[in-house]
Amino acid sequence: MDAAFRRNPVTILELERRSRRIRRTGAFAAGVIAIAAAASAQDEPPWWSRLQVPNPQVQAALLNRVQQTPASAFDTALPKIPLESWLFDTLAWRAEVVRTPDRFVEWRSVFFCGGYAEGENPSIVTASGPELCATGMVQFSAERSIYLVVKVADAVRDELTWRPIVPSLREVYIERMNGVSRIDSLDVPELADLPDMLQLPFDQWPQLDFDVNVTCNPPRPSAGQSVRFSAVVRNTGKRAADRAWITILISPCCDRRLEVHRDWFPKIAPGGSVRVDWEFPLPQGVGGAMVSVRPGPSVKKIAFQQTRTAAALVPARE
Repeated sequence: MDAAFRRNPVTILELERRSRRIRRTGAFAAGVIAIAAAASAQDEPPWWSRLQVPNPQVQAALLNRVQQTPASAFDTALPKIPLESWLFDTLAWRAEVVRTPDRFVEWRSVFFCGGYAEGENPSIVTASGPELCATGMVQFSAERSIYLVVKVADAVRDELTWRPIVPSLREVYIERMNGVSRIDSLDVPELADLPDMLQLPFDQWPQLDFDVNVTCNPPRPSAGQSVRFSAVVRNTGKRAADRAWITILISPCCDRRLEVHRDWFPKIAPGGSVRVDWEFPLPQGVGGAMVSVRPGPSVKKIAFQQTRTAAALVPARE
């Protein structure tokens, strides 16, 4: 925290208080962002919001297609046998929970891909989206459960219907359990890596953490002059952030009606960073910006210590 913040503790506390009220308003493009343009673009709901989940008969057909797909279609290093057969042959003899081959994988209902969605605006797709996925679960032990997320259909925009596709693996991960409580999760890079990843001790599971820095330029603007606020968020952990949740508050003095609240959900590799800049006029030449980051919405449990926050203050000209 720089000297300007130390000289203005009340202002920083006020920024922190306001930042807690920030509501999720969707994503906006990285780079130099036009605040007004981004706000107007979020007013209209996406076209896929009118889609419905398929009926049970269609869901059953999609799940059956996944079950019959060879493991080699999900990972070329695996044999050309059904995915369920490979999982049973590879894992059943080591699993603490005994199940028959036809019950080894518990396939759940088809649902919107949500947090796994890709495309032009993946950040705003958290509970629905233009893709369907199926989730399979293998209870390996009392402490470890395996999850497989498989994409099974794409949306047809003009008809607002679903088109089945060749199943493709979207994600594999292991969750650490304590009874019915989820403690943490471990990403599995490739399906063939699953047997080895199951042996990794819990204290070696990579964790997620962030560092955030906010600057402003010019530091002493004139009244009405635009200021560029820049934020750099870095993934300091050893685990990829599939969806970091970056929350932004820009607060010109002294009219709350001019405040801007935004959320951004970029993917950040371990050791990687993302940057975003805003050009924003300060009517009185005074204001500030606060940026916080934490793990974004996810169906899997992600252990995390605390939200990281940084701010930049534009004080009155002397």
